[in-house]
Amino acid sequence: MQEIAELLVERGPLTPAEILLGLRAVTLRGATLHKEPLTPGTLKKMDVRVFHGWYFEPLDEGRYARKAG
Repeated sequence: MQEIAELLVERGPLTPAEILLGLRAVTLRGATLHKEPLTPGTLKKMDVRVFHGWYFEPLDEGRYARKAG
């Protein structure tokens, strides 16, 4: 999630598919080896963090932004 947060600060609001394109190959491989492959569907788990008010906020068109503060 830290890498995603940094990516959102750098590039602005992104969709889960756009986030995947910006992640490092080592991150994608590590997720696959550790637990499950990262896909737009698995990145929807960001909604849990949104629900609790952590890290991200939802925007129009399925985009996420880094929460201020």
